[in-house]
Amino acid sequence: MTDYTDYRDRISVLVAMVLLGLTAERLLNLPTRIVQGIVLGSPLTLGLNTATILSAILAGLTAFGTEGVIRAHPLSEELSHTWVFWALPCALVVVAIQLLPLAPNHLYWLLGLLATTILLALAEAAAYRTIDPAAPGSRRSRGFLNLLTYALAVLLFVVIYQSRTRSLISGTWNLVVGFLLTLELLRETGRPVRQILPYAIASGLVLGEATWALNYWRGASLSAGIVLLVGFYLMSGMAHQYIQGHLSRRVMAEFGAVAILVLALIVWLGVP
Repeated sequence: MTDYTDYRDRISVLVAMVLLGLTAERLLNLPTRIVQGIVLGSPLTLGLNTATILSAILAGLTAFGTEGVIRAHPLSEELSHTWVFWALPCALVVVAIQLLPLAPNHLYWLLGLLATTILLALAEAAAYRTIDPAAPGSRRSRGFLNLLTYALAVLLFVVIYQSRTRSLISGTWNLVVGFLLTLELLRETGRPVRQILPYAIASGLVLGEATWALNYWRGASLSAGIVLLVGFYLMSGMAHQYIQGHLSRRVMAEFGAVAILVLALIVWLGVP
């Protein structure tokens, strides 16, 4: 029988660390450090502030904590690459660091903090349960992780695009986000990481190149985020179907129809 106590204790420790880090962001106000340089023949300026530093620290702690949770599973020794489980929890923490300071008052900030801790705990527990596809609740956990992945993808795309940084920076960030979150979705196929890795890389590259094009458009952040989400949905979805051997003209037509419908709705509704 699987021992659930160990992994739940590790989730509790991880959530407590992240909670302290997110609270520290509310209290700390570190001076912004500007880093400048010449990249590809043009000047590049980066600002290192409290959110940037905490994002790096908490993402590292979240990855370390997630590794501990996954290693608590009896079947963890059969996993050759446990790092593929890190992406979703780290993305959740980074989104929280970027969005919590935008809360209009303390009540909304506390509600956002509570939502983040609950979602992080649920994501860790769901990831644990998906290690064994035959375990009770594995399919429901996989469905929850898929929904959370798409939600975090669009939030990250909007935040990155809204930063209005150079395409070299924003495109690279979206490349990394697309790569890691596609890995999370393709993990469901049960194939070895070496088989799904090329498709995740291709998805990230397409999203990075799309970001370069959208930066010339200079449209609204939400519209750009939805466009990138459509690209992410197409790349990850068709890769998933291809790996499973289910990709056909009908399936491709269905993906294309969904993409066209969403883009048409953006234009029709005038999404800002």
